[in-house]
Amino acid sequence: MNRVRACLYLSVFVIMGLSDAVVPILPDLSADVLGQSTLFSAYFAGALVSMIPLGMLSDRYDYAPFILLSLVLTAVSGFMIFCSDCHAVLVSARFVEGCACGAFFPAAFSILARFENPKRYIGEFNFLLNFGLAAGVAVAAALKYYHLKAGVLTFSLLALAALAMSFSQNNGTMIRNAPQSARDTIDGIFTVLLNERYLQMWFTAFILFGGTGVIVAYFPSFTNLGAFTSGIALSGVYVGTMITSLVGGRMNLTERRMIKAGALITGIGIIITVYHPIGLTIMGAGSGFALIGLVTGVASLDVSSGTAMGVFNTYTYAGFAALPVFTAAILGYFSYAGVFWIFGILVAVLALFPLRMLGR
Repeated sequence: MNRVRACLYLSVFVIMGLSDAVVPILPDLSADVLGQSTLFSAYFAGALVSMIPLGMLSDRYDYAPFILLSLVLTAVSGFMIFCSDCHAVLVSARFVEGCACGAFFPAAFSILARFENPKRYIGEFNFLLNFGLAAGVAVAAALKYYHLKAGVLTFSLLALAALAMSFSQNNGTMIRNAPQSARDTIDGIFTVLLNERYLQMWFTAFILFGGTGVIVAYFPSFTNLGAFTSGIALSGVYVGTMITSLVGGRMNLTERRMIKAGALITGIGIIITVYHPIGLTIMGAGSGFALIGLVTGVASLDVSSGTAMGVFNTYTYAGFAALPVFTAAILGYFSYAGVFWIFGILVAVLALFPLRMLGR
């Protein structure tokens, strides 16, 4: 395997694994619900505020150092969580962990997009992203009986291994960006944010991934399954995404068709979830297709790659963060089933967007 891709693959597995290794031990890190919510949300806050600025800077200077920076921040945040029980320190560590994602994803997606056959490699990358999320929860839950933060320590040590690999890549083998002037960087962000041609892409990312976040967040409350069975059902989201990430990356479909198909499948999966948990796996499968199409589609736009990837990831994380909160506000007016139907239809309708900026 190409050494650059190997570095990115290990890095995304570790970064995502650490982000979810905290989830099974949240009740042990903070006794009250507000404290747990703060710990969980601090990660998304860090990602949201850093994606666009760090994506712009990666265009301004180079992609490779931001991969290195992301792993440094990941390792630092992991050891902060492991070594401290102070709530303020833990919240700060989660915020730093989110900033690590802000440094990593715009640069990593930009590098992968420059390979020949980028859809295949972005699919493999997305497979390991979801495998990391699943592994983080599983490892942390399995090891907490030996030490509460053993899962966090495991992925923090793996971050050091990925960091060592990244150092070797920065010595000359990492794909490099042609640095931009400050004026070009500023012009690029205004083009990406304000040009109405791209708003369909950003809206699709916000609704599609935010909608899946709503289903994952509220499925345990919606279903009468036990905690164990509900957890198994939710793992189907990861399984579906992992399968289509590998398969979709090897299919001869345009980005436009892949996004449309992914949105439609995701919407159908959400509606099926009202009646059977298999809908979660279908939903995950659709989002896997959509993500490959969106990332490769964003890479094909005639704009600065790091900046565009930063905007795309910001909208994605904003959807994950905002739509579950919005759903909590409307649950007094709709049942869980009604909310699932609303988001299922809303996501499926995204398939009607023409997405003309992507060609045929």
